Amino acid sequence: MTVNADAGPDAPAAPSDGTPRPAQDKHKLFLRLFLQNERRLYAYVLTLLPHRADADDVLQETSLTMWDKFDADAPPTEFIAWARKVAYHKVLDFHKKSTRAQARLSAIFVKRLAETAAAQADELQLEERRAALTRCIEKLPPPDRDLLAHRFADGATTQSASEQLGRSVDAVYKALAKVRENLFRCVQNSLAQEGHA
Repeated sequence: MTVNADAGPDAPAAPSDGTPRPAQDKHKLFLRLFLQNERRLYAYVLTLLPHRADADDVLQETSLTMWDKFDADAPPTEFIAWARKVAYHKVLDFHKKSTRAQARLSAIFVKRLAETAAAQADELQLEERRAALTRCIEKLPPPDRDLLAHRFADGATTQSASEQLGRSVDAVYKALAKVRENLFRCVQNSLAQEGHA
């Protein structure tokens, strides 16, 4: 089974006996993933189609196709990348069917525009993650921030950090693992609240 990092820790697990997931679970899982990524997908479609009405239609067609093809027992590992691919083909279909002069773009131009939009969206997401991480580090208690400062100073090692902090190497490893876990959870929650997760 493909594991979906976008699904989050509360995503319903596939039945262990190999039976198909109930339709209700498929609906919930797909809906959660789609809603988490809908704004990013819509922004992507808007970069490929100049008119909001056209983008709305293509987004609707994209979501229907995604629903038909979605396999809850093996969801895509990168939901947004899969969604963009489906949307890209729907945009091409739109251009083939459209009679508007402004919509008659070459397939090569649309492909390059789609690649650029995807790259920019990925860069934007990376910046959003960095900003969220900075905010989360600022929220850490002083001892945890001190631990990170000692461990990630230039040329520092876990050994040198343990000596400076007067703690065993094992204790430093365990403390770092806990801080990383807390930061990961904080970043995920922050992005989810902002609609970027």
